Amino acid sequence: MRLEEYRNQIYSCLRCGFCFDHAVGGTEKICPSYATFGYESYGARGKMALAQGLIEGTLEYDEDIAERVFACTSCGACQQECFKFLPLAEVYDAMKQDLAERHLTPDGMTSLLDPLDADGNPYGKAQEKRLDWAPGRARVGRTAEVVLYVGCTPSYVRRGIARSAYTILESLGVDFALLEDEVCCGHPQIAMGQPQSAVGQIEHNLSSIERSGARTVVFACPGCLETFREKAPRLMQYPLPFEAVHITEFLASSDAFAHAALKKQSRVVTYHDPCTLGRGLGIYDAPRDVLSAVPGSRQVEMPRTRERSYCCGNGSFVRYDHESLSIETEQTRLHEAMATGAEAVISACPACQIALLDASRREKADIEVLDILEWIAKSL
Repeated sequence: MRLEEYRNQIYSCLRCGFCFDHAVGGTEKICPSYATFGYESYGARGKMALAQGLIEGTLEYDEDIAERVFACTSCGACQQECFKFLPLAEVYDAMKQDLAERHLTPDGMTSLLDPLDADGNPYGKAQEKRLDWAPGRARVGRTAEVVLYVGCTPSYVRRGIARSAYTILESLGVDFALLEDEVCCGHPQIAMGQPQSAVGQIEHNLSSIERSGARTVVFACPGCLETFREKAPRLMQYPLPFEAVHITEFLASSDAFAHAALKKQSRVVTYHDPCTLGRGLGIYDAPRDVLSAVPGSRQVEMPRTRERSYCCGNGSFVRYDHESLSIETEQTRLHEAMATGAEAVISACPACQIALLDASRREKADIEVLDILEWIAKSL
């Protein structure tokens, strides 16, 4: 049982409740699952109590425990607030792996496995259509200093993000390439407690990048970036032979972008920090620096921002089994964005944009939902 490896950390939990809420103009629940379902067993303190029971043998893994462990967006808010600095995310991952070994992964998540194996993406879309969004094949499969790793969601579902990334890099004169045989990064399998199932895909992508000769790989999806930067080296047990960066990091450090003549956009915008990009990878300033480069626009912050940003509700494929959790969380976040008076809410994650768009449609909200790359591409 992998959970046994975290026995000392589990017993170090003081059950203090800092992982439940904090005061931001009033008490706000920080855990989407606890905020939605209301039972302690869905929050971090409750899951640590479950973990202790599993280690002591007073509980056994079953569907009820699977329900609580997988009803989690992996937003990292609980770990951010833990004053004991306990590796809560690692504890949850160990529980997911134990559950997966016992065939207790929820059906919605499990349904992603077949299309991942057959088509190289969780959407069941044909591999040969992965680059249909691209304006030609000139950059496909070539050698270059930079590779744009597009990811499944921008390739198939939010193609405006992929096109915008391509347009921005090309307009800046970046020597970049697209992989002709890119497949899913492996994030879905890792999220469902089956990291070893992702190894083949990781090896495939690493080999393709190696053939390109790239020294830098740029990502538009934080989930893909986290998989490459954090998960892959641990699974493969060797460091990446290239630098993996989010595209906002790349732009924020680019002289070409710093001197680009961006068109004025006289609008008020608010930025939503994606959980994986922010709390997960510590990238807060680069997106804001990129937004600030657009003349005429004004940024306003939501009350919950940066390391205390509230989740969009779409992390770790939780929507497939717990749609009510996703809907309630995304609506909460959209309302926070609307309360700022902003004309547009901008994020830097395809999953966040999908969630906020869904909430906007349900609410018939008068606020535009954009990815940061779409915002910048409009200014070129």
